[in-house]
Amino acid sequence: MKPNRAIVIAITMKTRCLLAIISLCAGSIRSADLGVSGFDSTGAIQWTNAHPAGVLTIQTKGSLSEPWRAGTNFFTSNTVGRARVAMSPSNGFVRLLSVDISTNTPNHYTNLQDSYGVLETVAGRGRSSTDASHWQPSFEGEWATNVDLSRPHISFGDPHGNVLIVDQRSSAVLKVTPEGRLYTYAGTHVAGDNGDGPDYATNLNLSSPNGGWMGADGTFYILDTENGKARKVDTNGIMTTLFSTGQSLGDGRAFWVKGDESLIYFGSGDTATNLNKWTPSGGIVSVRKDFKELGNIAGDERTGDLYVSDRLANRVYRMDTNGVLTPIAGNGTQGLAVEGALAVNTPLALPRCVWFLPNGGFFISEHDAGNSLGNRIWHVDPAGVIHRWMNGSSANNFRVGDGEWFNSNPNQAKLSRVRCVNTDPFGNLIITESNYGYIRRIRFQRMNP
Repeated sequence: MKPNRAIVIAITMKTRCLLAIISLCAGSIRSADLGVSGFDSTGAIQWTNAHPAGVLTIQTKGSLSEPWRAGTNFFTSNTVGRARVAMSPSNGFVRLLSVDISTNTPNHYTNLQDSYGVLETVAGRGRSSTDASHWQPSFEGEWATNVDLSRPHISFGDPHGNVLIVDQRSSAVLKVTPEGRLYTYAGTHVAGDNGDGPDYATNLNLSSPNGGWMGADGTFYILDTENGKARKVDTNGIMTTLFSTGQSLGDGRAFWVKGDESLIYFGSGDTATNLNKWTPSGGIVSVRKDFKELGNIAGDERTGDLYVSDRLANRVYRMDTNGVLTPIAGNGTQGLAVEGALAVNTPLALPRCVWFLPNGGFFISEHDAGNSLGNRIWHVDPAGVIHRWMNGSSANNFRVGDGEWFNSNPNQAKLSRVRCVNTDPFGNLIITESNYGYIRRIRFQRMNP
């Protein structure tokens, strides 16, 4: 799919300034076409007339005869924006591309798919599915793809390119660096409770952490499930306790922290049936006790609404500030979702996660109990129509499809028991999957410039 707005500019590296607009392509030329409104000596480039709900791509090359290099993508939520291009002779030419991922075009879903690229494994080697700790001291500093993970539930990318893994049964949070090395980020790998801090996060015990949340600045929050605590690790690696319930939270993996820490929702109960909230002034309050099995949750900072996946109800809900639930996906029956149907009218197979993109569409992941119905990632577009993003099965599909475009051979089962999918600050999709324990990533980068 060609971008429906594009512009190419040439940069002279001697003067480090915008030299000329040399061509416009991929669509009719109109006054409302994508344009460059500014460029300075630091490489900061500003654009106008991007799609207000779209993806903008910046690509570079050194000369006209060279192919374009895979570039950086940005979600656009308005028509203007700003980014930075590295100033070097190899970036003598810069191309800006913009595609529409709103429902204003029939190609919106294809445009979104084409904005994503290679599937890769970030961590885990898939050797054991036992529900136990597989941590070994030799894993510290090892390549992350050469270690055994221990039933990780959720993972997040931080603003520095690291991936943080809530590794439940090793009672720790692990960090994978951009180079691919693995280090302990929080916890000691010994289940227990030796205090609330403040102290370095690697000095304090955790006990079967089962939830996490990433703050915009890289602050990380941990649902320390068996200790019944919400923990905070600041950007200096110091861990403190925000609150304690005084008892185990059972299988309460649901966890969301508002950006200013004025509100936290978290799950509890042996079968994750209870949703609670905490505020600094009001403490802990029970919100609902009638979920069948909570999965992951995500909140809307603007409205206060909470989005909830209920695995055994086979539904995803929007919950308003009064605790009222409105289904947004799933008709309440377990089964294979119908491609192209309204999401609220189709079956789902044990949805475990909900995660939104800036255009208002959202992802759902399925984590089955061993049957052939689930294990997929679905995308619900802004109009509420469901599309299969990736296929899966209950087998251990370890590294299947790695190194290829994520949507090549779309019927091939590349996933298994997906616990969570979310985006990092750069738009990459981070996938936590399988009882064998591994983390995958889909690069937010076009395969075919």
